[in-house]
Amino acid sequence: MKMQIENPRPPLLTLLSLFAVAVLGIACSHTDTIPQACTQAEQTTSRLFLQQVTDNSAIIKWRSEATFVCLGTDGKRLDRLVQAREEDGHKLAQVTDLRADTLYYYGVGGAAGPGPKHFRTAPHPGQVPADGNTHIWLLGDSGTATEQSRGQYTHPGEALAVKQGFLDYNRKQADNEPLDLLILLGDNAYLEGTDAQWQGAFFDIYPDIISGTATWPTIGNHEMGAAPIDICLLIELPACRKSPVVMPLGGVSESSDPASYDSDGKGPDGSGPPYLDIFTLPGQGEAGGVASGTEQYYAFDHANVHIVSLDSQLSNRDPAQRAAMRDWLVDDLSQNRLDWTIVIFHHPPYSKGENHDSDMEQAEIDMRQTFAPVFENHGVDIVYSGHAHSYERSWYLHGHHGMSDSFDAREHTALNRRGEPALGQGDEPYTQVSASSGSDDRAVYTVAGSAGKANSEKPCPEGRMFGCTLPDWLMHPAHRKFNGGIPGARPHGLARRGSVVLDATEKTLTSRFVDEHGEVLDYFVITR
Repeated sequence: MKMQIENPRPPLLTLLSLFAVAVLGIACSHTDTIPQACTQAEQTTSRLFLQQVTDNSAIIKWRSEATFVCLGTDGKRLDRLVQAREEDGHKLAQVTDLRADTLYYYGVGGAAGPGPKHFRTAPHPGQVPADGNTHIWLLGDSGTATEQSRGQYTHPGEALAVKQGFLDYNRKQADNEPLDLLILLGDNAYLEGTDAQWQGAFFDIYPDIISGTATWPTIGNHEMGAAPIDICLLIELPACRKSPVVMPLGGVSESSDPASYDSDGKGPDGSGPPYLDIFTLPGQGEAGGVASGTEQYYAFDHANVHIVSLDSQLSNRDPAQRAAMRDWLVDDLSQNRLDWTIVIFHHPPYSKGENHDSDMEQAEIDMRQTFAPVFENHGVDIVYSGHAHSYERSWYLHGHHGMSDSFDAREHTALNRRGEPALGQGDEPYTQVSASSGSDDRAVYTVAGSAGKANSEKPCPEGRMFGCTLPDWLMHPAHRKFNGGIPGARPHGLARRGSVVLDATEKTLTSRFVDEHGEVLDYFVITR
């Protein structure tokens, strides 16, 4: 429970202030005395990050002996103290009564040091920020810093390179605009999503960002631990010539029960996935939107953007849970009145990624068949997923819910003046309201799962379908075409490490794929 400690004003000062106002007619201004604890040095913390920063509140979480935060709007004078509580192995300070679109400085266990940490609250729902833009960074499958094989790290430095690419882009092309939101598209801690892997793959990679920008995640398959699988489906071993070789592997669980989380292949841990302990998510509608009643999927508002995080890993595996999530989504989107609507979940409805083909995997098929019609009927603008370690993004789609061979560009895409699928670039941006239907009934689907690694072409030997690239790798016809002049280009995707930057103004929504060198390799614009 939050506690706010405020030192009372000394009686003499109170009397003098009243005398000045009542007798002398002077309007005196004053601030409360700084709490004594906020005059001491800030304490060292680990795993310091922000959650649920709204227009009037914020959650600050960390690990250390410190038991409170000090904060204020003046970086040299932190005049408010908020006590923290213990929650799932973290300290949690819930700060309320904040002003909208306001910069707050804070320190943990004392006053901030020479470079105080800070965050900005959201504008009131429906309003744009003071700078006119909501600046969002999206990371899919970034958790490879902890991925190992035979005791060796398999992707050292790759997530850091993607982060540096974003920072270079932000410095050179976005005037170092501060981030408003950090969005995780799942698989952000490999291979089993343990607490230690979250530390190495997330908290140790992005500490300077997550202490000043709220993180909003969605759950992926690598957040759900290990499960048994025939390893011969993925790699060639001599023993595979005799019989299947079944062993536990992270990321292959198809359970719908979070209590089935298994960190080491020896059976359920009994505590559920660390993902649900680490993050404090607004299942009760604390940040806007309709309450879902679960932290596995939720919605929130930020400025004029409504964002929904669906659960394609757990709830989607069970028909009854999937139906309940769909019903909640319809309720939430039906009540949404904000300018822009974004949906995130891990398993992409349209993809020809290595090992993750949306024609072959049931999770992707279910998300496409069950939820794509809802998106079209309720004004969703962009859908972001990860899972496939590449970049793909669709044309402006409507009405395609089947397998890839049923896709017809003339029927399912917005066409340009030449009768071709429109790119949404240059002088032909996508329009939120379709010219053909007069409704907001189209969406762009983006696969952005290369923030920690990117697959490369490894043709499958005869008889193999996993752990290699099939002939139609990155060739889903619902995705835009790329030419050979773009690094990593395949016919309908990019085999390139990178991340997505999304900017939302009053009139435009702009999505950019930024590679590890800070170059923009794809973008599209939707206008209101």
